[in-house]
Amino acid sequence: MQTVSAEQQLNRIIESGRLSHTYMFESDAIETLRRQSEHFALKILGKTPRNETLISEGNHPDYFYLRTDETSIKKDAVEDLVRRMNRKPTESDYKVYVIEAFEKLTPQAENSVLKFLEEPPEKTIAILLTIDKSSILPTIHSRSQHIHIKGEKEDRTRFLENLSDMELNTVDVLALNAQHVKDLGENFSVMRKKAIEFSSKWIGNHPLVLIDIKPIVDICTERRDYMLMLQLIDGFVRQSMHASLELESYKPFGAEQVKGRNSIKRLAKMLDEIQTANRMLQSNVHPMLVFESMVICSKG
Repeated sequence: MQTVSAEQQLNRIIESGRLSHTYMFESDAIETLRRQSEHFALKILGKTPRNETLISEGNHPDYFYLRTDETSIKKDAVEDLVRRMNRKPTESDYKVYVIEAFEKLTPQAENSVLKFLEEPPEKTIAILLTIDKSSILPTIHSRSQHIHIKGEKEDRTRFLENLSDMELNTVDVLALNAQHVKDLGENFSVMRKKAIEFSSKWIGNHPLVLIDIKPIVDICTERRDYMLMLQLIDGFVRQSMHASLELESYKPFGAEQVKGRNSIKRLAKMLDEIQTANRMLQSNVHPMLVFESMVICSKG
C-alpha cells in the first residue's frame, strides 16, 4: 500500500476544487504543522514567486498567521484577526488565516472564533493548527475538516536532547507530542518505565496487576498525561502483538517485551479496552476507574 504524504494529501484537496471553509491540522509536532499550513495557504492563494515571498515575510494582504509565545491566545488577538479577514481579498481570490496552537485560545477567544466560523465571509479559509485537540470545543471540531499530519522526525526530537536513544525512539515510533514530552522533563522517563512495568504485568496476566494502577495514575498530573500513559501502554501491547506474530518491524520500546508467545485474540481485546479507556478519559471519568475498568474488562 502506497503511503500518501501530507503534502500530497493537501495538493489533492486543492486539485479537487472543493475547498472547505475550515481545516483543522492535527499533529505531534508544531514545526511540521507550520510548514504544511504555509504550503497549503500558498497553494490556495496561488503558488507564484510574489505570493511565496509575501507569505514567507508575513506581508501578504490576504494571509494572516496568528501565533504567540505566551501561554494563551486572548480574545483581542482573535478580534484583530476577524477584522482583517472581513476585508475583501486584494491579491488573490481567497483570504487565508492560520491560528497556531489553537488549544491555547482562552474560552472567550474560542467563542469569538466559533461565531466567525458559523458565518464566515465568502472565500475565507481558516487553518487551525493543534497538537492537543482534546480541549477544543466540539462545535469547532464539527465545523472543521480534520487532517492528521504526522510530525517529521527532526521536528519531534530536536528539542529532546536530554532523552536517551531508546526514549527518543519511543517518541518517534509512537509519534508522541514532542512539546508535551519536553514539558514533562524527567517525568517522561519515569512514565515510560512505569508503562513498561504495568504493561508487562497486564500482558502476563499477573495476579497483582491492579495494584500497579495507582503508581501509574499518581505520576500523571493532568488529563493529557493520562492520555500519554495510554499511548505508551498501547504501544507496548502492539509491540508484543508484533512479536507474537514474528514481525520485527515495530519496536517503539526496543528489546523490551514479555517473554513467550501471547494470545493474539487477548492482545487485540486489550487494545480495544485501551481505546475504550481513551473515550472514558475524554468523558471526564475518574482516571483510577478508567484504568481499573480497562484491566478488568480485558479479561472478558
